Amino acid sequence: MSTENRTEQEYLELATQSQLKFNELESKINNKNSELLEIKKELISCYGYVRILDNIYNQSHEQEPNISIMLEVLREFLSQFTEDNILN
Repeated sequence: MSTENRTEQEYLELATQSQLKFNELESKINNKNSELLEIKKELISCYGYVRILDNIYNQSHEQEPNISIMLEVLREFLSQFTEDNILN
């Protein structure tokens, strides 16, 4: 085998390895993006539930101050997290 043929073969092997590595990384990125989308959906759902719970609680006649504070803190946290990490 001549040097030129060997160099060409080595080049083709490197190109094949690079393509395989690229495909592997692309697959991992796609999986992570899918996981991230699911996490975003779950956080949005949590935020929605907390808002509903907060509204229902505020309409009730018997309010426990500690529960009110916890709901407010949780709602604010989820609101800020949603704004910073999902909507932007």
